[in-house]
Amino acid sequence: MIIIYDGENMKDQNTPIPKRVYSKSTGFYADTKKDFFDSNEALLIKAENQNKFYTEQPPRTNCKICGHSLSSESDFTSHQINYVFCNNCGHLNGANEDTKVFAEKLYIQEDGGDYAKNYIDNNFASRTEHIYTPKVNFLLTHLNSNVRMKLLDVGCGAGYFVYAALLKGVDASGIDVSKSMIDFGNQNISHLYKQSPLNHASESEFFDTIANSDATIISAIGVIEHLREPLEFFEAFQRSNAEYLFYSVPMFSFSVMLENVFTDVFPRQLSGGHTHLFTEQSIEWLNLNRELNSIAEWRFGTDIMDLYRSMSVKMTKMGASLKFLNFLNDGLGKNIDQLQCVLDEKHFCSEIHCLSVKR
Repeated sequence: MIIIYDGENMKDQNTPIPKRVYSKSTGFYADTKKDFFDSNEALLIKAENQNKFYTEQPPRTNCKICGHSLSSESDFTSHQINYVFCNNCGHLNGANEDTKVFAEKLYIQEDGGDYAKNYIDNNFASRTEHIYTPKVNFLLTHLNSNVRMKLLDVGCGAGYFVYAALLKGVDASGIDVSKSMIDFGNQNISHLYKQSPLNHASESEFFDTIANSDATIISAIGVIEHLREPLEFFEAFQRSNAEYLFYSVPMFSFSVMLENVFTDVFPRQLSGGHTHLFTEQSIEWLNLNRELNSIAEWRFGTDIMDLYRSMSVKMTKMGASLKFLNFLNDGLGKNIDQLQCVLDEKHFCSEIHCLSVKR
């Protein structure tokens, strides 16, 4: 289910009103993320080990997004980590720095092979069709028809979004720090489309590549939250010749509260590489202070899926029968999309896609 609104309730009538789109089906997520249900213990242990390593990094004193001094008092603790909301921009910050050592351990060691395991599978074309083609459709729907379609996807991973864009006739390429994912993506795209549009780049090369690109559109799908210096990303975009920025980021949402309650269930939203989360307020701060106008926003989440997963995992641990779990599936599992719509429309969902233009 997709619902479109025109943003008539924006507070600042002097700000251009973005087109707002809400919700999407979670059916493919349920099929592709079965390990979230079946491998909870292994995933939880891995997340806790990553979190432990994160807590060993120096304390964070300034907001990840606006640079404002953070309060020394945390707002909540989840899976070993303290979190604090910035009093200036509202962004949610982990209490520690995501240092170069931390980033390299998660994304680069062994050519990024360990992190790549989360995204590399044998369903390249299917994953592209169900997850990334809708993102490209959203982008193209809200772009001016006379825009030159040349796109650079930053943090492209295995290139699913790049491949989806190529299939829609967009001149697209990508860069990523993980050589394993670049090699895997080029192998698949070359087989399916006879091109190898992905390039390996170090973290230090990212921002120069953006600034010097001749692309008209810079995209970053699920990337900005993993960057050690996200403001440098936005500054590089402003220095570039690109006019449009298309990005998605994880949000502080109902999922985070679930993770704080179901502590023995793998925390999907706030752990590992997600050391901070965006809020509606920090998105607004970015638009205002990085001279961006939001054209279109797509909000959807898997918060209700996380609720269903958490209850299912917990009840299974407690010895619930299959008959009992079937009642949970019939009452909650089969109504996930309808319930998720409520959270999406109330801006309390786990993800947002933003298409912005330079002022």
